[in-house]
Amino acid sequence: MTNNYSINYAIIAAISWSFAATSAALAFNAGSSILMLLFVRFLSTFIVSFLVDAGQKKKKTTTNTGKPYLRLLVISIFSTLFISAYMSAIEFVSISIAVSIVYTFPILTFFANSFLKSRSIDILSAIALFASLFGIWLLSGADANGWGNWGVILALAAAISQAIVSIASRHNSIEPGWELLKNIMVLPAVLFTLLFFINDYEVNVLGLIWCLLSSVGMIGGCYFFYHSIASIGPVRTSNMLYLEPVFTIAIGVFFLNNIIESVQWIGVIIIICATFVLELWGKKYQ
Repeated sequence: MTNNYSINYAIIAAISWSFAATSAALAFNAGSSILMLLFVRFLSTFIVSFLVDAGQKKKKTTTNTGKPYLRLLVISIFSTLFISAYMSAIEFVSISIAVSIVYTFPILTFFANSFLKSRSIDILSAIALFASLFGIWLLSGADANGWGNWGVILALAAAISQAIVSIASRHNSIEPGWELLKNIMVLPAVLFTLLFFINDYEVNVLGLIWCLLSSVGMIGGCYFFYHSIASIGPVRTSNMLYLEPVFTIAIGVFFLNNIIESVQWIGVIIIICATFVLELWGKKYQ
């Protein structure tokens, strides 16, 4: 039962981040700046996690692992880089292209985790991961003219950052929950609040609404992502997050009247099948 709940955490995280990315793209279309988006997302996430954590009764733990300050700092810095680079990439390239590049991070996580754990490379898992990446490429339907240098660089930076976060978060000193979210969001919340007010950007009402909706997706995505990491590990969580592009396309079809081409349907099928196969034999990476 616990394992099923853990998989659900990863799926909910994928849906939440899909909603967050789609809302971010709509915020840009409505006239929001990248700085306003990041300011709203980080500050909202910190405020919500702070308030919820303050209202919870703390449970006493029997083990004392100490305060993992350095690990929390690493997670905070690279979480900030991941979100900032991912959202900035959407400004330079289409969201479908950004997603197709960012989602190299499950492959990076898989190989990095195998190296750190001194495990031999599971060829079947590697093939399935690359198959998922190919499915995303088909899903994106990206033409060669849509690739911008800065967008590609930022998306790759986001992928590397997320791989580092995934691996660093799997440790017995890191307990998922609102306290973790509060601790890792305080630094970016302060930073982007200062940057936003120093630059004195105009607030676009429609853009602000989409920014707030994007922050809702970010809060849910982060909360369930760290729960999934703690339960089933970074590799399996990353595998399940390949479903995010599928959910992004689904949101576009049902709410934005987007049309899926036959090639994109093939991409959806490949991603779902590869994710299912990975989950069948990926439990050894828990």
